[in-house]
Amino acid sequence: MLSILQGMAIPETQALYNEAVRLEKSGKLKEAKETYQKIIAEDTSFHLAYQNLGAIAAKGGNHSEAIEFFLRAIKLSPDYKNYYNVGVSFYRLKEYEKAIQFLKQSLHLDKRFVLGHLLLAQIYQILEIDEKTEIYLTNVIKIDPNHKSALGGLAMYYYERNRYPESLRMLERYLLLYPGNSQLKIIQSEVLAKQGNYKASANMLVEMAKTDAGFTNFNQTLANAWQEEDEISKKSLERIQGTAKKKLKEFQTKLELSRESPEEFTPPEPQEALDLSLLYLFNGNPEKAMQYLVYAQKMKENTDPTGSS
Repeated sequence: MLSILQGMAIPETQALYNEAVRLEKSGKLKEAKETYQKIIAEDTSFHLAYQNLGAIAAKGGNHSEAIEFFLRAIKLSPDYKNYYNVGVSFYRLKEYEKAIQFLKQSLHLDKRFVLGHLLLAQIYQILEIDEKTEIYLTNVIKIDPNHKSALGGLAMYYYERNRYPESLRMLERYLLLYPGNSQLKIIQSEVLAKQGNYKASANMLVEMAKTDAGFTNFNQTLANAWQEEDEISKKSLERIQGTAKKKLKEFQTKLELSRESPEEFTPPEPQEALDLSLLYLFNGNPEKAMQYLVYAQKMKENTDPTGSS
């Protein structure tokens, strides 16, 4: 919305602004930037010119410059989106405390601004402040119950903290709305197994192996499966994948050593077998994953004859 001063802008300045916007939208950012700079040389109160200069700088990765322009725009006309824009640029510069300050100011002006809540959750995840990560992801769900990134983020947040019933609820909601995500289907099958529902978990894996191309190409599809706004879920999966590779290497070394000294080899416990199942899934080996899932089920049945399925 134009400020009162801009509403009274002389026709030549307004025409120049319209031309700058046209150039920006057509991808001619250098020409657009030069035109915006002409505007503020003539009228230092034209806050939209500063705002758009900030946007151009941010697109080019010049976040320090972007912050200067956004702050000039805020000084002339405080706006929740520009506070958010400053927060984003500080986030890109990894100055997280400053980013938090501006993002909270953005939410002070608009408590239902989803992007502000979501980016705060991402920052608190990086800072490993679990309680606040959960709070801001939950805020997004309260505002938009079907928000894809928040559902996926909460599903992974709960999974990594062994809060399996909560993780499963979020996974079910996510996959009902967005059924094509093979990585979260794998997590769902693992959660089912960890809760003792081996049969449902195995059925999911069998069905995925038949129909889901991403099932056997987890590593290859991870980078392309998520949009930028899904950063929380993606980072969680990357952590799990990294841990999987490390643990699987350790287990394979243990197997190699067992060939030399079989009497020293201890077979995996049911929980370790479940973990191995997930490790093999994340490394593109569904056959091995199924073997360890079946092994875990048999071990559980041997230790608990009344075990659930």
